[in-house]
Amino acid sequence: MMSNQAARLKALRQKAGLNQQQVADKIGKSRPRIAIYETQPQVRIPSDVLGKLAKLYRTTSDYIENGTVPAPPPTQSSTHPQISAPVPVVNPVDYTSGRYVRPVTVAVDRFGRERAVLVPVKAQAGYLSGYGDPEFIQGLNTYSIPGCDDGTYRIFEVAGDSMLDTLMPGDLVVARYVEDWRSMRSEEIYVIVSSEGVVVKRVRNMLDKARGIMIISDNPVFDPDFVPVADLLEIWEVKAYISRNLTRKTGDVLQELNAIKSTIEKLRSNGH
Repeated sequence: MMSNQAARLKALRQKAGLNQQQVADKIGKSRPRIAIYETQPQVRIPSDVLGKLAKLYRTTSDYIENGTVPAPPPTQSSTHPQISAPVPVVNPVDYTSGRYVRPVTVAVDRFGRERAVLVPVKAQAGYLSGYGDPEFIQGLNTYSIPGCDDGTYRIFEVAGDSMLDTLMPGDLVVARYVEDWRSMRSEEIYVIVSSEGVVVKRVRNMLDKARGIMIISDNPVFDPDFVPVADLLEIWEVKAYISRNLTRKTGDVLQELNAIKSTIEKLRSNGH
């Protein structure tokens, strides 16, 4: 039995093959409100909304609130043996679409408007386990970004030099949550949250052919890597970036890095 109301609602939605926006549209509520219901078990759902959810998921309000399983119908007599319903087959495309991934936790202001959560480098390790935890998300700073009202946004701080010269360490990327992973466009930049960590990379969409994605650095020193769909947790499309690095010309850092690499290779070839 699911441990709480939020977990039961999430499981019911996934079983119905719906995303949060579809549920919101069907019951006349906002998607942030549905996300709150699915991540904050202490929230009391109004009885009319609870009834709509129960009807949508073909269950009872009591099950959603308390986990009480409805009594099964009377069994048929031995002369009419009961036939078990077939186990539903999950379409593999549901997994490559990201439909069964934990729903994104959102931050909203007092008017119910979503705000972009900033995930700095120092918080990215914790983000892997806390991205669906309302308390963790509420502990991060949030911002209102003009023009970013067409979805759920996050701001991620760039770490490392794998995306030089496009992005510098310390740059901030503004990214929109990708509901359907199949919509990813190859060669565009995304924030990939996987079991291995949080990275900002260009993507080659290989979900249909290889059930995964190739992540590619703009810095040629770094080799491409393949991430299977089973390791993916969240995907965010980078829509803009904020840079604090205004003093160095494009190409300087990459040229210096390649010069260092060349020097190391020469030392190795000379036996040092």
